[in-house]
Amino acid sequence: MPHRISRETRSDKPTPSWFARWVGETTSASGETMTALDALWAKYDRAWRRLLSRRVIQELMLRASFDLDLLAPERISNTIQAGTIPDCEKCEDICCAGVENVVSLRLRDVALLMDIGRTDLIRREKPRFAESMLERRPALRELVASELFRLLPVLRQEGELRICAALSPELRCTLHPNWPLSCERFPYTLSAVRRQVVWGTRCPSKQQGPTARSEALFKASVATFNERVRDAVLLAHARPALDRLGIGAYLMRPGEDPFEPPEPAHRLPIIA
Repeated sequence: MPHRISRETRSDKPTPSWFARWVGETTSASGETMTALDALWAKYDRAWRRLLSRRVIQELMLRASFDLDLLAPERISNTIQAGTIPDCEKCEDICCAGVENVVSLRLRDVALLMDIGRTDLIRREKPRFAESMLERRPALRELVASELFRLLPVLRQEGELRICAALSPELRCTLHPNWPLSCERFPYTLSAVRRQVVWGTRCPSKQQGPTARSEALFKASVATFNERVRDAVLLAHARPALDRLGIGAYLMRPGEDPFEPPEPAHRLPIIA
């Protein structure tokens, strides 16, 4: 069964309201690294520029394995009823715990964590998922096999229960409103193939709230996909520049094992 954790597992204190996380009116910091990353993207955001550059071969190879078309929200179908948002107050689960719920970071997330002084939350090595878990979750298997997942870091988790290190003892996100894009849009999930936004299966609790909140989640899910496209382009064309910005220190290098070391096998004592 998938790993689940109740709120009481972490603390017996009353859990504060998490409704603010769904408003979508976040005021994420935009510091030096974020600004520099945006400026770097401005040099590569036009496909024709990349096709006419010295790295045209890398561009063609990237296009052969990756959809580089940025998506506009108005061209995406939203299958979720307007006003539908997570009901965190009534939910007995914590979506920020469990190895299967590890948060993948985008380049923008890394730059933001650098700007706000929270690089302690960045982990280069990804969890080594059990084969049984990958069999139950085909989407997770697809994610693990992707080159972007292997190159980019994740949010650090702590303890045997693998609780997100950004959570306080009261289970409040200490990063909000400067949290990763994947957290900002959760549980709205974009299926790029079907051009649809669907409700993620990892969130069991819903409620009807202001339409502005659900609309913000919908737009954030599209923005998260577009950041994935940007990451693929910059990693293919501008890796040295990312290194100069300091972002490269948190990325995997070619040939490195992107996963955590396997746990040592437990041997039974030898009885003479």
